[in-house]
Amino acid sequence: SLVGIYKASTRWSFSSVFVYNTGNAVTYPSGKYQINGRTAFYYTEKNGYRTPAYHRLDFSATLEGKPGKRLQSSWSFGLYNVYNRQNAFAINFEDDPDDATRTQVVRTTLFGIIPSVTWNFKF
Repeated sequence: SLVGIYKASTRWSFSSVFVYNTGNAVTYPSGKYQINGRTAFYYTEKNGYRTPAYHRLDFSATLEGKPGKRLQSSWSFGLYNVYNRQNAFAINFEDDPDDATRTQVVRTTLFGIIPSVTWNFKF
């Protein structure tokens, strides 16, 4: 991870974080066969493949309340996964519905870009 923080004024600050992970080692099927109408996969090389690399950029801006007030507060505005990368959460193998002799890879992703607004206060 790489983190950057910039205090633009007494009230405004900005931060960002870039997160990068190499893909995890995984075992993918080398082939498949049918048993009683059901597909069974066979595997040859353990951890012989890697999932795609994971990376994202997060950004936030924080506005501190005016100093000297009884209630101290701040507003934070953020974006998770700024460039909306569809990182793989899981990779599954399924029979192709149009051709049972073929297998298709199905990649599941969880989160795209997520905005956030937070109000923090102390009393």
